[in-house]
Amino acid sequence: MAQFWKMLKDLEDGPPFLCPKCGRTYSHKCNLTRHLRLECGVGPRFQCAWCKKRFKHRHHLRDHQRIHLYSNCTFELRN
Repeated sequence: MAQFWKMLKDLEDGPPFLCPKCGRTYSHKCNLTRHLRLECGVGPRFQCAWCKKRFKHRHHLRDHQRIHLYSNCTFELRN
């Protein structure tokens, strides 16, 4: 029962890990570390070969590329 009260207190206190750059909060340190390494203040690293649109995460690029693979539409090239 003591663990329950500790968990409830932790929830009341809110997320303990604060990004020093943008102020976003995370409940786990590993998520803050990932945010700092891949997202906060970092430009998109992954670029679509068809339309040159850029993404911060590879899985977002893969989701986007399905548009090109399964569509007969023409896309406007962007820089």
